[in-house]
Amino acid sequence: MSEAKPVERDAKGIPLKSSYPEGLSVVVLYSAMTFIITAIGVIIAYFSSYYADEKVTAANSKIAIISEYDLGWLYLGLFLIRILTLPININLGKARKASKAGLPDQHVYKVMGAEGSKLGYVLMENEGVHGAFNRAQRALQNYHENFPGVVVQYIAASFVFPFEAFVCMMVWQISCCIGADGYTEDVDGRMKGRLPGYFAMSTIGGMVVIIAYKALSF
Repeated sequence: MSEAKPVERDAKGIPLKSSYPEGLSVVVLYSAMTFIITAIGVIIAYFSSYYADEKVTAANSKIAIISEYDLGWLYLGLFLIRILTLPININLGKARKASKAGLPDQHVYKVMGAEGSKLGYVLMENEGVHGAFNRAQRALQNYHENFPGVVVQYIAASFVFPFEAFVCMMVWQISCCIGADGYTEDVDGRMKGRLPGYFAMSTIGGMVVIIAYKALSF
């Protein structure tokens, strides 16, 4: 297990520099990442699940049922709920960049009372075994934060594309496990193995939006 890299901090413990890239807007960064990953996911979903003639025939028979009960809106809603978390993430990203609070810290606590103003802020321990414990906890919380949205889309997509959705879900799950191990080792290791998981998650979303489009077009 590697130790966390030393971070230069001010008198109260806040990093002197934000972990966000200098000169790059959080709005642009988050929006570009969301658009690119979502677009790639839709493309993968189309060519893996709906492109071949035999897949189209099988999928359309199930999509017809969804259309019959006017559930295309349900699928569209599931897709948009996940996409429209973007403003919330941007809001958090802008606030974190301004505060310079680094990961794994999720809050900045102040000791209250007459002597509190003389003390530094209370932040997470990020070194040694206690730092590894804190980062492992954050990895688990990251998983819990994403799980409800992913599993609901997975169930919805599985009605039409059961095998393809299963493969994506397993890739996402394995990716989360690898990422959790990397995060426990070091803050910079949190992205270890995560990229396949992001694309798997966006591919499930791509299946959902394809179903929504087709069901509302029938």
